[in-house]
Amino acid sequence: MKLIRQGSWINYPRATQVLTKLDDLMHQPRTHRMLNMLLVGASGNGKTTLIERYKSLHPVHSTEEGDTRVPVVVMDMPSEPSETRFWSALLNALKIAHRETDPVQRKQSQAVEVLAYVQAKVLVIDEIHNLLHGTALKQRHFLAVMKNLSNQLRLPIVCAGVREAIRALHTDTQLSSRFEAVGLKRWKLDKEFLRLLASFESLTPLAERSRLATPEIAPRIHSMSEGTIGGVAELIKRSAVHALRSGREKIELRDFDEIDWVRLQDYGRQAEAL
Repeated sequence: MKLIRQGSWINYPRATQVLTKLDDLMHQPRTHRMLNMLLVGASGNGKTTLIERYKSLHPVHSTEEGDTRVPVVVMDMPSEPSETRFWSALLNALKIAHRETDPVQRKQSQAVEVLAYVQAKVLVIDEIHNLLHGTALKQRHFLAVMKNLSNQLRLPIVCAGVREAIRALHTDTQLSSRFEAVGLKRWKLDKEFLRLLASFESLTPLAERSRLATPEIAPRIHSMSEGTIGGVAELIKRSAVHALRSGREKIELRDFDEIDWVRLQDYGRQAEAL
């Protein structure tokens, strides 16, 4: 069961396209106006997994002289657009010790110095939609901080978030014009989705074939997962574990009825009923 719960990277056409775009960003000429990316998708539809995959393809390494290189730096946007919290989050992502109470200028100087030293090629800011939790003034100030950082280091920035992230970046029209919006759409119940299910099945360590791509099972998975790849992955994991506990080596339609599963759109109603 431990093997079932372990995540595995599954390649699919859109993922390949996004990874190629990310590589293009990394290798663009360094200018005072870098091109950036806004990766947009529904919650659970693979944004963070794609980012982690990209980071793993460009790992931290050391030069012959013993210097550390960090090609891809990944951080989470703080829950509100506070500059001091932003620099702390970035320093934490770089694994640099500091005090939360340090002056903003000190943390900024430290972060910029370290980013330059490790020769960061791309900065990824996940959960960028958290920017909307602040006032309009705080949003504009934070976007100016982000723009100045990119300009100073000539560093491309990738922001990732749900659809509201587009509105967040459009607070600064000059900055938003530098960002190419790249979407991760929900999956349709089509041939690509069936191929995705076949890939998941091939990586699920069960002795018998579950035939997840059949007309009986595939629509159920699509409906329960709401067309998100994260939902598909979790649903198949839980169903496989349930099948094993029931003494079977394959997933059957009844497993989807018997597992404890709540669709994202039903979370609110479930919480109100508690």
